[in-house]
Amino acid sequence: MIFDFYAFIAEAERRRQALGFDAGEAAIEALRNKGGRRTLGKRALLARAETRARAAGRAPVTGHF
Repeated sequence: MIFDFYAFIAEAERRRQALGFDAGEAAIEALRNKGGRRTLGKRALLARAETRARAAGRAPVTGHF
């Protein structure tokens, strides 16, 4: 069986719409992992990723660390 990524994405979008998923920024933020139990290593990794993104002139991914 060959996996069709684009068919998978289209099906996921259909399911999202059928379920009435709210894709607004507030709803997405409410679902985001707040990182309360994140390890120090993971916090450092996220901080480095943010630093690299800013140095490259790109917007860093929103994260809680």
